[in-house]
Amino acid sequence: MVRKCGFWWMAISSGLGIFVGLVVFFVFTFYYRNDYAGGFGLISGIFAAIALHLTLLNYDDHLVTWYSPNNLKSMAAFAAVVSIISFGITLFFFIFAYTHNIPMMPVSGSYYVSGVWSGLTCKWALIVTFLSFRYARILQYTIPFLVVQEQE
Repeated sequence: MVRKCGFWWMAISSGLGIFVGLVVFFVFTFYYRNDYAGGFGLISGIFAAIALHLTLLNYDDHLVTWYSPNNLKSMAAFAAVVSIISFGITLFFFIFAYTHNIPMMPVSGSYYVSGVWSGLTCKWALIVTFLSFRYARILQYTIPFLVVQEQE
């Protein structure tokens, strides 16, 4: 039951993250002309899609047919780098907006909205990092030793 509940939680939140990320991309980029917020919304939606993809593959036990443990570790390293960069950009947006007294409204020039969406990108990249490491560890200990040696 715990595995099923965790699956549904991750599947619903990832699906919602994909939807909201894509909506934010179109709304903030084309309507409000806030390219930073729109771009980070798109990147956030992409990482939410990767998290959903990994969760679905693990739930259906097809993870081993798509990825090796080394692929998942590389994905985790990339997501960790993106998470660190987006966290730094989040801090930059908030500090810059605070020190230069930039208001939150209008949304088209708001660094606060951009900071929120770069923070959400950091969140989804961290989730992909942890899922990739966890699934790489699961694959590493479920695949027979000789098969793992042949793949490298």
